[in-house]
Amino acid sequence: MKKRFHTIFPLSYNVHLMKDVGMIPYILYRDFGYDSTLVTFKNEEKYEALEREVKGLKIYFLPKDKKYIFTKPSLKVIVYLLKYSHNIHVLNLYHNTQATLVYGIIYRLMNPSGVLYVKLDINIDKYKQTITSIKKYIFSLFYKYILSIASYELKFVGNYLLSEYPILRNKLIKLPNGIDDKFIMHNHISIRNYNEKENLIITVGRIGISEKNHEMLLDVLSKIDLKSWKVAFIGPVEKDFECKIDKFYNQNPHLVNIVSFVGSIDDRVELYSWYNKAKIFCLTSKWESFGIVLVEALYFGNYIITTEISPADEITDGNSIGSIIKNENDMRVKLQEIINDEKRIALIYNKIINKSKEYYWENNLEVLHKKISQINA
Repeated sequence: MKKRFHTIFPLSYNVHLMKDVGMIPYILYRDFGYDSTLVTFKNEEKYEALEREVKGLKIYFLPKDKKYIFTKPSLKVIVYLLKYSHNIHVLNLYHNTQATLVYGIIYRLMNPSGVLYVKLDINIDKYKQTITSIKKYIFSLFYKYILSIASYELKFVGNYLLSEYPILRNKLIKLPNGIDDKFIMHNHISIRNYNEKENLIITVGRIGISEKNHEMLLDVLSKIDLKSWKVAFIGPVEKDFECKIDKFYNQNPHLVNIVSFVGSIDDRVELYSWYNKAKIFCLTSKWESFGIVLVEALYFGNYIITTEISPADEITDGNSIGSIIKNENDMRVKLQEIINDEKRIALIYNKIINKSKEYYWENNLEVLHKKISQINA
């Protein structure tokens, strides 16, 4: 009988199906034979990825909860767990929140032999700011008596968790966010050789949201000589950011046909074509947990220029296959150096692509599958 794997993430949108929320249950279904279901509110009319990128993944729509607050327990989810927990072999929850505590306890009471897997997706800096001795004590009990498996994305996070919660030693696995190389091969996408790429710089995400700090990239672009290079911002543009774009063009009319805003690209094949022709990927975020865009950029051999976010050191292999920048001026200098002498990218191009192999979903989810199998043995 197939193991039933249920991921509960109430605020799932179509875009989440291509991220860890959708990809973990989907890859477990496709490559390891699980019966996988994503449980969510119906947050938009269409989930196109169900027929494209994650075909075969089931989705269960909860009744809408108008009072729902992220991190807080939802009565709709509780009712779902009371009704179905006994039929769920593996329950997958996200983050160390009040909701996770409540859902996990209900699941364990309803299904004592079930496997509870929590993808912690933890930001250490924020965690240290909010944790109290009481919270730590509660989570220690939860990890000891309720949790079966927990995962982290970055090595230093794993080390920190083990130092704070030794009880996790036999329950903790490293599971970074990844890329589905099988999807790419199935769609006959071949990684371009470096000399086939274009002089193109890209950034991908929700353009204009505060934490992405795209103002910084615009400022940098206005202060460097792009020569023959072009720049593309890929993703939906926030309404209040449009005036900043207009101001940028008014002050830099010579960049109107050089810097473009492509808009949202839902088709993964089309999105990957942008990575495939780009040479440089820029990320100016003030904070990130583990952005999948970084793994996508690595896969297609993009030289990554990123701020000092949590995954920066591991993704750039200690600054050897990318650049970690401290501030706007640092970014301006680094970007100009590469534009002036891009041979430095060509020399490490294969190393960048090889690094991405550490983030193939199938390989990393085999670790989770084995851990689940050991518990069920």
